[in-house]
Amino acid sequence: MPTFDLAILGGGPGGYVAALHAGAKGAKVAVVERDRVGGTCVTVGCIPSKALLDSSHAYWLTTHGEEHGIHVDGARFVLSQAVARKDRVVAQLVSGIEALFKGRKVELFKADGTLVSPTQIRAGDQMIDAKAVIVATGSKVGVPPIRGLAEAKPLDNVSALALTEIPKRLVVIGAGAIGLELGTFFAEIGSAVTILEMLPQPIAYADAEIVRVLVRTLEPRGVKVQTNAKVTEVVRSAAGIVVTAEIDGKQESFEGDQLLLGAGRIANLSGVEQAGLATNRLGITVDDRMRTNVGGVWAIGDCIGDPRSPKLAHVAFTQAEVAVDTILGENAVMDYDVVPNVVYTHPEVAQVGFTEAQAKEKYGAETKVARYNFRASGRALALGESDGLMKVVTIGKEQRIIGVHIVGPQASELIAEAALAMRLEATVEDVAATIHAHPTLAETFREAMLSALGRPIHSAR
Repeated sequence: MPTFDLAILGGGPGGYVAALHAGAKGAKVAVVERDRVGGTCVTVGCIPSKALLDSSHAYWLTTHGEEHGIHVDGARFVLSQAVARKDRVVAQLVSGIEALFKGRKVELFKADGTLVSPTQIRAGDQMIDAKAVIVATGSKVGVPPIRGLAEAKPLDNVSALALTEIPKRLVVIGAGAIGLELGTFFAEIGSAVTILEMLPQPIAYADAEIVRVLVRTLEPRGVKVQTNAKVTEVVRSAAGIVVTAEIDGKQESFEGDQLLLGAGRIANLSGVEQAGLATNRLGITVDDRMRTNVGGVWAIGDCIGDPRSPKLAHVAFTQAEVAVDTILGENAVMDYDVVPNVVYTHPEVAQVGFTEAQAKEKYGAETKVARYNFRASGRALALGESDGLMKVVTIGKEQRIIGVHIVGPQASELIAEAALAMRLEATVEDVAATIHAHPTLAETFREAMLSALGRPIHSAR
């Protein structure tokens, strides 16, 4: 077998983007993937969960559309059909990636892979030689040490997306992105959902004010979030599951028909355990060019141990490009200063940059905050989705934008303009001077800037 310019262990978001990026630059590339290309994100994570959330939201709008004049008798949600639709979406994306591989002459080895040396990966019974190797082994479900949890066989983000019957009562451990998104999905299709979070706040990294708006909005939809709840025991019986949690020093019990573990993911180092790669408690240690301590070996995505690097597909995409460019002799460095983060609840939450608390801790009195409520947005009111807030964090006399936080409809789309503004080191005046189409949700960004400048138009302040 000929020597490849680059061999990649793992075909998830980081791995397949690295392969396509290198292939587009003329490199001869091999990818070793034991499952389908696309990895967790495309096959059992980001994409399928959003497909189901869009289905559940369509159902929610159908059954709560009286204000729009929509009255539907006997509406029902057939979970098996929604799951089948989700599977078709996934299959289309997987086949698309495979077609791109063929177009860029990327060779795919469908087998378990092991990093044997800095220039060799064993793929099943084949040995792949390469001038450089990228480790992109992703992450796996993290299971906290809770008594009875393993025996209770909880759902995770994979098995929850394959259910064909709607649980009447669902208990979720963990109020991060996974727990809140899947909790939203099941609540919208009829489950009574209780989410238990050990920390004082759901989505611990998010702006506290934004999270408060989210929790308040989710409750009428059937999602109850209990914070400061340390789960101590799980018991499953024929009648269902009972989860015991310590809250304010007292033991409380929560009953459900199903239990979902939404406590997050940890680095997957399968296939590289004996490769001599330096690691920390988070994963493989790398520098800003994604190089490991072993010459000729790079690592990207969820498997790395950089505390600045959230486990997000779009972060892995960029890391893949940086690693490939470095391998090919170009000057590329990973920059984590502007990384948008989205939670696809209904309403959505999106953020980029400093929270208000983080900015005040670092910049003190230089920090200024401006807001715009979606209830003053004509587009949000027309949609019937006016629960939301646009919040902007700035510093200095010029009011440079260092953080944007959104809860509201289509926050996932709105955050892109904010990220671009921060990337270009834009000021409040720069955005305020930019004409935004009317009526749009995007106007909320400009309206917040006008408030920051002390000249609000569609708000009192």
